[in-house]
Amino acid sequence: MFALRFEATWLRVLFVLLCALGVLVAVDLLRRGRQDLASNTPITITGDAGSEISGYLAAYLLPFLTIAAPPVLDGLAYLIFFLVAGVVYVRSGLMQINPTVYLLGRKVVRGTTPAGEGGLLKEVFVITKFDRRVGEQLKGEWFSDRVYIDHATK
Repeated sequence: MFALRFEATWLRVLFVLLCALGVLVAVDLLRRGRQDLASNTPITITGDAGSEISGYLAAYLLPFLTIAAPPVLDGLAYLIFFLVAGVVYVRSGLMQINPTVYLLGRKVVRGTTPAGEGGLLKEVFVITKFDRRVGEQLKGEWFSDRVYIDHATK
């Protein structure tokens, strides 16, 4: 989408390459099988998390689409924004808020997993390709602090 925003060919090529790299990484992470990483964390599904994806798109991408012809300084502002957003994205619980997950035929659902002794539960997000129901139990592969991937074959 950003490749279309710029007139300079090198900027268009750069954004297309970054997009392709991001999609390849996402495909690799989502297609790893059970033989690659153990999927043994018990998770109970508690609901859908799709509304957060919509909020992400509206809050972060919409302002960039309103400028008709961004000048070079706007390009620099985009770069700084994406660097800051990338650091926040990786270091916070926002890993699951990624529209690419949906484009690759997956969805994000909420769940809980045991968090130590005493019956404490930790709220997590599960990336899955199946229609998971509230209360359903599954085993998930740890991806980040609050994100798990469901590699089940159903």
